[in-house]
Amino acid sequence: MEARPPPVPTTEPPRERAPRPATAEDLRSLRRWLLVTGVWAVAATAIAAIALVVANRANDDEEVARASGQIGVLRRDLNERIDALSDRVDELPRSRDVAKLDGRLKAVEDDAGSTSDRIDRLDGRIDDLESKVRDLERSGAAGTDTTATTP
Repeated sequence: MEARPPPVPTTEPPRERAPRPATAEDLRSLRRWLLVTGVWAVAATAIAAIALVVANRANDDEEVARASGQIGVLRRDLNERIDALSDRVDELPRSRDVAKLDGRLKAVEDDAGSTSDRIDRLDGRIDDLESKVRDLERSGAAGTDTTATTP
């Protein structure tokens, strides 16, 4: 067997086929594919619009639920505060109690006034007694010496 030399590459580029004109069948096929692509585009747009609407509803529902929860918390807090204020108001004295207290205060003031009058009278009597004791001490010192002397 004889060895053959390797083939020599040709320097000429391969010739391209000349473009052929589109046939009616090619145009029908293209039209079908464009129609299929259009249907897919419309379907994808409809699905996206539906998903957007559902997502917005879900967000709205979540916001409504969150707001409802916050309103519930605020309502409970407000009710607790109102109950606390109501208890404090119930503990406040009534007008009858205030009237009774006012009567007792007037009685104490009257007693204090009469006690002050009595003290003033007693002060006058004490002053009289002190002056009598001084008079007696002076008269006793001037008249007789009551001291005894022992040998």
